[in-house]
Amino acid sequence: MAVQSHPKTDTLSHMSDDITTRITAFLDHTKQLLGQLDLAAITQARQILLDCYYRGGRIYTLGNGGSASTAQHFACDLAKYVIPDGQRPFDIRCLTDNVSLYTAWANDAAREDVFANQMRGLITADDVVIIISVHGGSGFSTDLVKGARHAHEVGAKSIALVGFDGGILHRECTCSILVPVESTPQTEAIHLVIEHLLMHLIKEDLATKPPHGA
Repeated sequence: MAVQSHPKTDTLSHMSDDITTRITAFLDHTKQLLGQLDLAAITQARQILLDCYYRGGRIYTLGNGGSASTAQHFACDLAKYVIPDGQRPFDIRCLTDNVSLYTAWANDAAREDVFANQMRGLITADDVVIIISVHGGSGFSTDLVKGARHAHEVGAKSIALVGFDGGILHRECTCSILVPVESTPQTEAIHLVIEHLLMHLIKEDLATKPPHGA
């Protein structure tokens, strides 16, 4: 007796195979991109952040859209996760956290100065700016570029996490970690991997070498 085909079952099976192929392709691409990261740049970023901590400097984090949430994630982890019990946290400010202040500057002054205006008169040469941007400050992210340039004017260092071709931030920041792909989902996902890698390293460093006088 011949086995009858069930079109609905066949269609669902085909869809399942297609989804599995797409998932595998994305994850394989992620693995490839992780293998292309500049380890020297990650090492440099770690050292910049540790040096800032030991000298008592402040860190500012900046980003737009999904990168703003990564900027907040940096601020949270540096303020709490990496710190040994009883030790002081990083002095850190995420410049998208205070929505009232952010929108006041965006409304009452040039929109592209929204980050620079929040740092003006506060940032010093002891400080560090972390800037997260998929396109590296190209297009509508002039606010990030002007924030980086204002930091450089006072002698502060900058760390950029970027994607695509890296844009202006990749060329101008003290240290830049590039995810070499023209994909927003891949770039933002790997930026979080880099963030967690840096936090893992710094947590271990602070556990073995507390600040002077601790």
